[in-house]
Amino acid sequence: MTSTLTMTATPRTAVELFGLGPGGTSTRDRLIDAALNLFMECGFHAVGLDRILAEVGVTKTTFYNHFESKDQLAVEALARRDQIDMLFYTQHIVERGGDDPADQLLAVFDVLHDYFTQEQFHGCIFINACAEFPMPGDPIHAQAAEHYERAGDILETLAERAKLKDPAAIARQWLILLQGAISQRLVLGDDGAAQDARAIAQQLIDAAKAD
Repeated sequence: MTSTLTMTATPRTAVELFGLGPGGTSTRDRLIDAALNLFMECGFHAVGLDRILAEVGVTKTTFYNHFESKDQLAVEALARRDQIDMLFYTQHIVERGGDDPADQLLAVFDVLHDYFTQEQFHGCIFINACAEFPMPGDPIHAQAAEHYERAGDILETLAERAKLKDPAAIARQWLILLQGAISQRLVLGDDGAAQDARAIAQQLIDAAKAD
């Protein structure tokens, strides 16, 4: 199957990158989309509020009509990215894996592989957020962690539908493989990291199906 995500020399927004069309048009949506793109590319601490405002073309007064702080904007940006990811992965693992939930579990790595071939790959914004805001009680950290909790619930449901032993353990193992593949790609530039993780995942499925 042809990759849904294709290499491009022209920077695209997070929404466009995942083939979901243009972002929102309201001032609030444009602030969230601009912040998300900048946070993905540069990190959270490196991007000041003034840069975000300049990107959108609004004043601080306008900004504070919509958000209490840059931190609140960061939380909203992470929530937006979570929505994008969940919509994109839910759609494409079904396209790749068909009706078989075990194949859908493996398809997660195929979709991740497509993302790894993007010039705009900057790692995982949720992992990055937890690294920059390491205290679990920080709202930004908590919002990022919630993404992986939600992903774990989806993976566990797929494992249950596939009748694999210990679906909760399968979900934890999948998250470890996903996060490890992301780190391998980011740190070493290993384009094959997702497919290597997929091979390990196949072994886990085979073992979980054994009597």
